[in-house]
Amino acid sequence: RFRLDAEVIRDQALFVSGLLHPQVGGKGVRPYQPENVWEPVGFSGSNTAKYVRESGDSLYRRSLYTFWKRTAPPPAMTTFDAPARESYCLRRERSNTPLQSLVLMNDVQHFEAARNFAQRILTEGGSGTEQRLSHGYRLAVGRYPSAQEASILRTALDEHLRRYQADPTSAQKAITFGDTKSNPTLNPSELAAWTLLANLILNLDETLNH
Repeated sequence: RFRLDAEVIRDQALFVSGLLHPQVGGKGVRPYQPENVWEPVGFSGSNTAKYVRESGDSLYRRSLYTFWKRTAPPPAMTTFDAPARESYCLRRERSNTPLQSLVLMNDVQHFEAARNFAQRILTEGGSGTEQRLSHGYRLAVGRYPSAQEASILRTALDEHLRRYQADPTSAQKAITFGDTKSNPTLNPSELAAWTLLANLILNLDETLNH
């Protein structure tokens, strides 16, 4: 089994969450990237001297359409071994580093996807917790969880729910990452708890490997 390529990892998170914009073709887009990512290597007169993030659907288009600056490629892509465009590449390397986990758990694109994935689970997965757990797990990995896996997920969810019910301010902060707005009909503490659970599911080896 091999880890998915950088572009596929991002596209998968967007697709499972329901955020992926399906438009085909068009110009390159500039999704989320760290601030000041182009400035150190940009020429003052160049049209790529500064990175200006786009908004709306452009943030959620397939990674194929991400604009690449060869001297400053998208950090999330290079973290997952996407090759630089300065020379041809016959075979991609595959590394495993702590930075990859930090991207998947904390990068705004992935955490926003986790929240939207949680909203899908809560609105599409039925009314019962077990139904929702099974629905979310199947959306991500293509199968239903075993009894042991469902038990682990339920324990994690209960812990997150207790935490956010006791700290509504943190719950509200957890569901505000990214440009999309959280579903106002959902309880913030419940949505925050399911967001962390969705983040967990999106970080499973079975989700990230093929």
